[in-house]
Amino acid sequence: MVAVRFAAGVVAESRRQAHLATQPEGPFPAAWRTLCGIQIPSYVAEVSEQPNGMPCVRCMSRLSGQSDPELQQ
Repeated sequence: MVAVRFAAGVVAESRRQAHLATQPEGPFPAAWRTLCGIQIPSYVAEVSEQPNGMPCVRCMSRLSGQSDPELQQ
């Protein structure tokens, strides 16, 4: 898992939550699909091994073991 959020200046600071996404085995994807279902294009994403900023509550709730089959694709 990695933390992904919009880069500074792309969206309002209140929308720069740290979302969780699965790190691909290959090269960076064109867009990061987060556990909560948001897609963040790679060219406007900050990716970190550690969360930075306010965590996304929806992503955190997905870690509890309940998964959405749509997100597993």
